Amino acid sequence: MAPGAKGSGAMPFIVSTSTKKPDPEMRKLIRSHVMMGKNRGKILRPNYRKAGESSSPEESHDSRSRPRSNLEKEVYDDDELVTLTPVVVPRRVGGDLSFIRFADTIEDSSVAVILEFSSIAKKALFPLESCISFAIREKTGWMEALTVDAAYLHALAFSTRAYFDLMQGYTPRKGPTAYPHMLKTLRLLRERLDMPEHDAAVKSSFSTAAVVLCLAFHAHITGEHETARHHLLGLRKIVDLKGGLIGLRNVKIVIELLRCDMGMALHNGTKPVFFADTIREPYWPYPDFSQYGIAPDPKDESFLAILDAELALAWRTMKQFCALVNRAAAARRKLSEQNLLDTMASVMYRLLHMRFARSSLSEAVRLGLLAFCSGVFLQWSSVRLPYTHFPGVYWDNLVNLEFPLPDTNTYDSSSLDSNVSTPRLLIWLLTIGAVSLFSAVDNEAWLKPWLRVNLELCGVDSWPAMRAVLDSFMWVGVVQDAPGKALFDSTMSSSLCLESVQ
Repeated sequence: MAPGAKGSGAMPFIVSTSTKKPDPEMRKLIRSHVMMGKNRGKILRPNYRKAGESSSPEESHDSRSRPRSNLEKEVYDDDELVTLTPVVVPRRVGGDLSFIRFADTIEDSSVAVILEFSSIAKKALFPLESCISFAIREKTGWMEALTVDAAYLHALAFSTRAYFDLMQGYTPRKGPTAYPHMLKTLRLLRERLDMPEHDAAVKSSFSTAAVVLCLAFHAHITGEHETARHHLLGLRKIVDLKGGLIGLRNVKIVIELLRCDMGMALHNGTKPVFFADTIREPYWPYPDFSQYGIAPDPKDESFLAILDAELALAWRTMKQFCALVNRAAAARRKLSEQNLLDTMASVMYRLLHMRFARSSLSEAVRLGLLAFCSGVFLQWSSVRLPYTHFPGVYWDNLVNLEFPLPDTNTYDSSSLDSNVSTPRLLIWLLTIGAVSLFSAVDNEAWLKPWLRVNLELCGVDSWPAMRAVLDSFMWVGVVQDAPGKALFDSTMSSSLCLESVQ
């Protein structure tokens, strides 16, 4: 063998032209450089110790007395025993929010409640959430506001806590001392509203409107109606500072604002704050659904011909929207938030301002359409918002209803005007009232027996048959199928129980 080695700095270059083993010194040199290449990049830090090499007394005692970790490994490299001990990675310090600087001091528990609410907010507050796509800016803007606006931070802290109280069956506490963060919210809001006139942009900002909206909703759900209306009038001033609803430039905050306004009007029987003066603030324009290939249902025309013309137009618009939503749900697609706003604002405000003779057909249909819109646009998924005035008016018009409709003996389910038969219309009106307005006590006491009679008159004995009747008027499956079927099943089961008793 004629080995040779040439050094290039610290990197030896070895040439071997023989089949004989190199001498021990050369073998050791080769082995050390091979192991350097193998160990590069590994997270394990080897503790090399030859098999016959002695250690200090303390080290020997420690190695004999302590059990070997499952993570430690012994490997042999020719004649050497190598013990590999893993590097311990320190545990994570702090949570996801550790480095977020909020606009004010706030306890971790309140932040956790805000984040929990944000994860379910759209699904909990919007019945049509699965069919509506909200803009990306509105998904992130609220979080950014928590870092710069202390009033908004504290408003979300108390309002989200109140929501979970309501969802768990507790009555949210009243007054500014109900939640510690409410006092801070009110103080910070007053300071902001007392700012000089040149700070009008701050007074009318997105976060300021959101703060007042939180206060209004809380007053609404706790029954403080005067306080709630006071906050709504404050929102009216903010909107005027922005040059109208369009000036808010945030579709979701406009939707929430109008939902609050309409919900309070239905609850108390008062006029809404917005669109009260149609000369100064014209009604929101009706959307054009022809661009989506949705046209009015010709089967409705004979029924709508006996109604007020403006009411008929609101009916057509809402039914076209229902057709669009049902199509989107079937295709698993989402509509824009603008579709939701345009339909809700244009239809509901007109219905709220219409007035017809008590117990007339037009009044019954107006109230039925309002109840339908309430269930689709206003009601929360996990918590039913309270109504005191509206259910009473609805019931009064139903029980005293005067039908200028065909006699039930001449009812023909195949005719185009079959919708105007008395029992079919009552099935729709009663079902909408049950799933949107009335309590379980009302449903059991008088609604289900009345519904059962009309189901029998129409020969409806299955949920698909009842669903077909409801769909011939208007129906949104993703929102109303579950409560509608539950109502039908309980109505029919109570009927069977009554027959067995008799």
